[in-house]
Amino acid sequence: MSPPDRSVGRWATGLLATLLVALALRAVFPVSDPPWLSTIGITWHDEGVWTHNARNKVLFGQWQLDQWNPMYVSPVFTGLEYLSFSTFGVGLWQARLVSIVAGLAATFALAVGLRAIATPGVALTGALLLAVNFTWVMYSRVALLEATMVAALVAAWACYAKAERNWRWGVGAALLGLLAFFTKASAGFFLIALGLDACWVGWRAWRSPNGGSVTSSAGGAIATFALLGAGTLVALAVFVVPHWADYSFYNLFVYGSRRSSMSVGALLDRASWFPVVHGFFARQWLLSVASLCGLASILVGYRRATFGERLLVLWFLLGAFELVLHDLGNERRYVFLIPPMVCLAALLLVRDRRVLPETVGTWSRAQVGRMVPLLLAGLYVVFGSLARQFLMPDIRMSVRIAGLAAVVTAAVMTVMWPRLGQTLVRVGWSWRRGVAVVAVIVAVDLALFGQWAFYRTSKNYEASISVGRLLPPGTLVQGKLANGLALDNQIRPLFIGPGFGNYADRLARPDVAWILTYSQPRLGYEGVVVRELLDAMPGWTSVAEFPVAETRSGDDRAILIRKPLP
Repeated sequence: MSPPDRSVGRWATGLLATLLVALALRAVFPVSDPPWLSTIGITWHDEGVWTHNARNKVLFGQWQLDQWNPMYVSPVFTGLEYLSFSTFGVGLWQARLVSIVAGLAATFALAVGLRAIATPGVALTGALLLAVNFTWVMYSRVALLEATMVAALVAAWACYAKAERNWRWGVGAALLGLLAFFTKASAGFFLIALGLDACWVGWRAWRSPNGGSVTSSAGGAIATFALLGAGTLVALAVFVVPHWADYSFYNLFVYGSRRSSMSVGALLDRASWFPVVHGFFARQWLLSVASLCGLASILVGYRRATFGERLLVLWFLLGAFELVLHDLGNERRYVFLIPPMVCLAALLLVRDRRVLPETVGTWSRAQVGRMVPLLLAGLYVVFGSLARQFLMPDIRMSVRIAGLAAVVTAAVMTVMWPRLGQTLVRVGWSWRRGVAVVAVIVAVDLALFGQWAFYRTSKNYEASISVGRLLPPGTLVQGKLANGLALDNQIRPLFIGPGFGNYADRLARPDVAWILTYSQPRLGYEGVVVRELLDAMPGWTSVAEFPVAETRSGDDRAILIRKPLP
């Protein structure tokens, strides 16, 4: 009888401890407001907006009660919210439970995926970095689409990483990738990344003269590609085509062409804003630098990289391209970049423990020149996020200084090659120093979480309860804020968006006597539509105001308005 494998026990213990840390950070203070002192792009009243159809079904027995139906944007998220509401009741913490579970699932899946391509130590390091990442923790504490989408992406990546050895995992990669897409369509870039890598593996297998190691792993790529195609056809036939009018409207207009300008100038602007316009990279600057170095290291040896490593590179690069192509308007759109950044950083700091692979030292200046576009992009992210720290809110100056620094650094590196390359490949560190860098990243994230916990409020939750005391169940209330303040009462909110939602009849609803909006920082703060509604009906009356937390002051107010009597 062989002795028990202690390494398996240590791995399981470490993973369990990491999951408990992740659970604690997400479950503590479940109804507290998202960060407002150090905002990270969370719009709290969107929680009610995205859970609208699930709430309708549980409270009123129907999915669709008005002209705002995000179930056509995210059927997966709507179904999970319905499951939570029908099991535990309708409320804010019940709505957030879906994201809390998704955050834990992502941590577990990331550890499994890293374990498939690296050592247990690397896997636990990556899982810990994801478990405590401040931005990701906060997005997996709120009832928005990001946590569920990202969890499905991480699980799909983990399955694909394991598909290199067992083709059956390719089935899971394809299905989970489709699940992410039908949670939020911005995950479409990941399906392209999956398909591209699967095709590349198949092409290499076909070109291989005698199969060998490439052919033995091609089954996973073939299974992924086949199920990706079959799953897409099934989804089209079962969901998309039967509901095409609604699906195309919500996904192609409301969250597509309406938001994105495709002019050359707009694309160049978004590309230059990428690391500057939000604090995403600046807040986690050390992680950003480590992940970009890890990405460069894998790119150098791309042909020898594993399934999981190549997909991490494609995930980050195509994800960044999707952001520039579509929209950088809100920081929440960056959240899907966190898992590949965490994995790339863990691989660099704990596994590789060197800036660049040894093969780079033999590169010629011409070889380096071919990599200059990617080098410039990476350096621009590093310098842009750093410049933002000192020059905001002057975006133009941040862009100019970061761009100049990137160009000069890339030029100097190219001119000094190959001597510089021979120096860089000798730059390495012990595993203890790698762990020390990880500890610094973790400490910064925990400090940010501690700051939030110290200043936390629950104003939005308390305002929702107060609205329920004033308005009886089933009361129709107009305004985006009506959705945001509907989770802990039983009013019937009527979302009004610019040209969609309950927009068309917003001025002709004699059955609606109430409006909910902001009064501070200013009346109608959430958008022009509600201000137009108020302007169209002079004589409205303020019935009550409620403290809420939205801007950096944390001292905002919602107002319940009664329309003038007809």
